[in-house]
Amino acid sequence: MSYDSQTNVKQWNKKEIRKNTGKLVRGVLIYELIMFVTIITDVTLKIIIYSRNVDFNVDKVLDKAVRSGTSSIISVFLGLIFLFVYFRKSDCRKLIFYTGEKMTGLSFLILLTVFMSAQAAFSILGGGMELGFNQFGYSILGEIEDASSNSSTVSMLLYASFIGPVSEEIIFRGFVMRGFEKYGARYAVVMSAVIFGLFHGNLIQSIFAGLVGLVLGYTAMKYSIKWAVLLHIINNFVFGDLLTRLLSGMNESLQSMVLYGIEGAFLAGTVVLMLMKKTEIREKMKGIKIDRGLLGVTFSSIWLLIFIAFQLFQGISGIEKLN
Repeated sequence: MSYDSQTNVKQWNKKEIRKNTGKLVRGVLIYELIMFVTIITDVTLKIIIYSRNVDFNVDKVLDKAVRSGTSSIISVFLGLIFLFVYFRKSDCRKLIFYTGEKMTGLSFLILLTVFMSAQAAFSILGGGMELGFNQFGYSILGEIEDASSNSSTVSMLLYASFIGPVSEEIIFRGFVMRGFEKYGARYAVVMSAVIFGLFHGNLIQSIFAGLVGLVLGYTAMKYSIKWAVLLHIINNFVFGDLLTRLLSGMNESLQSMVLYGIEGAFLAGTVVLMLMKKTEIREKMKGIKIDRGLLGVTFSSIWLLIFIAFQLFQGISGIEKLN
């Protein structure tokens, strides 16, 4: 199904839509549960093993576990095995690696520019939200730092920069997006972006992930999931870990200037592109319609409501009271 295909909701009834939504979201929830159990098990085993040492310090063990990506890598492989079995009879499994139009160098550059401009939005929004929470005596600085922190171990670098992006694209632009595609390509892109954003369980990162999820979904739907994976890796590795390490020798002020300069360049590029193609964008926006009734039925799924509540709880728990 092409990205330009329209939503056809008449042939589907509410029960089928809720059932499909429930199956997709339930799979993501169980995947997340597998991650939690694996990581908690790893931390527990580390505490038991290191507790035998004379100089045992639980805080140091927990810090070491957090900085290590080993348990996350293991949990991802276990989770993906589960999902491939869970969706073994579903059409979405067959469509994950579907290839659409041929990607050109110019098209990829445009997508990369729009994708990376979200970093500037993240910085502006993060700063604005922090100031807003500060007015009421609270802070989300911890969540902002968690969302923008770079890897401190090789295993975490492998997870955050490569294994994480590949697995997330298979899950959200694969199973989830393709699972919603039978109700319309645009609807599938939007819903996969919403669920992808919420999955992060971090107030500021969820908004950022939701925005870039739209670009990743469009890319996977129109071209191929491999291009979405590449965009994701470029963001996490090149403009995340690699760039941070290259700038590590500079003082903090200069680092900030370079990073903000790069973000500003991508944002400016996006604005220029929008101005150049404003007529084309306006015409396309007129044709982008998602049936409100379809969205209403989707968001009445009990499993989606449970998922939203769980992720919001995680996000809210990251709000800290100012000292």
